Amino acid sequence: MSSLAELNEMVEQWDRQDDARRIGSRSRTIADGFALERPLLMPLPEEPFETGRLFTPRVDRYGQIPVRTNRYSVPIRLIGKRVRVILHASHLVVYDQNVEVARHERLIAKGAVRLDLDHYL
Repeated sequence: MSSLAELNEMVEQWDRQDDARRIGSRSRTIADGFALERPLLMPLPEEPFETGRLFTPRVDRYGQIPVRTNRYSVPIRLIGKRVRVILHASHLVVYDQNVEVARHERLIAKGAVRLDLDHYL
């Protein structure tokens, strides 16, 4: 496989093969079952769905918050306050009320610290 187009074609081929498959001894194929179900599906909601995990840590005296096993900096004006954190797979976003105050790449190693110098100036 040398390109994204090739990969997409392979996925399409696997989808077509799966549409013809039968589960166990059922009389309908996967495609037949989906054709019956399709009119019953509801439309997707208009508002976006939040996929991150919510935390509400308190900012410590060093201007840092604990999230899972790691620490991240936030502006020092927030020392002592609780903030809202949305943890995603690759990053986290910190909010004071509804205002974004920090954004960090997520740390993977346990006990790691990510500091942004601007938060301390």
